[in-house]
Amino acid sequence: MRLMLWLLLCAPVWSAERDAVVAKLDGVAVVTEGELADWQAAQACYGEGALTSRNAGLMRLLEAAIAEKALKDTGASKFTQAEVEAEAARIDRETRAPDILACIKNGLKGERYLKAFVKPTLVESKLRSYLMQDVGVQAGSRKKVEDAIRKARQGSLQKAAKQYGLVYSSMTYSLEATTGSALPWSPYEKEFIEQHLKKLKAGELGKAAIESDYDFRAVRLLKTDGKKWFFESAYALKLDQVEWLKGMPKMKLEILDEGLRGWVKGIKGNPRLVATEVQ
Repeated sequence: MRLMLWLLLCAPVWSAERDAVVAKLDGVAVVTEGELADWQAAQACYGEGALTSRNAGLMRLLEAAIAEKALKDTGASKFTQAEVEAEAARIDRETRAPDILACIKNGLKGERYLKAFVKPTLVESKLRSYLMQDVGVQAGSRKKVEDAIRKARQGSLQKAAKQYGLVYSSMTYSLEATTGSALPWSPYEKEFIEQHLKKLKAGELGKAAIESDYDFRAVRLLKTDGKKWFFESAYALKLDQVEWLKGMPKMKLEILDEGLRGWVKGIKGNPRLVATEVQ
């Protein structure tokens, strides 16, 4: 393992070779040979079985570059140097693998460490937060549930769910484990009861959509005995990254390495590549 790391870090890669461009997005270089080598060196610190191939490195760096450009183009984030450095400080504070982190930082100094290791992590974090929390991105999913709530106030939630393309179900939540149940009691159920169901009378429909990290939900309490709450719900999943990226202008992705280009063109179903046209 140490030999692999040494080879990746110390192999004679001239400056011109490090700067050679491997991939461009809309004409801007986003992956170079040096960045690929740095990513491979960082991954080698994870030990036997770690993915260190050029293919894996290219895809990881491409995925981060596509997400970064999409977030910049929508005005969601500028990815300033201060943000990247703050993310590096967070990683230092919260790492659960200090030995691995020390190995990575020992091999990649300064900007090389920030670009190959820290920034891709920051990009993924910002993308998740943006897709889950941005009001504009999730306006369509929220509106479907709000429209269903208005429709179902004097009628059937199940029919409203069908009309607006929501997923309908009925279920029971309990404040404590059910006797004889094979399933463990879920603290989530107690939290949901306390926050949403206890506010409702039997037969009452919640006035607003309930938002979680993954969906918007309409809820009607059917009945309760004070220990169990029987209710029906209809939900719309939040817009995911695939649908979000599909709605953006296609990015022109140029792969200058012939072997890597053929490999990328053969990939199907990658959620980031849907935003690109591979050249």
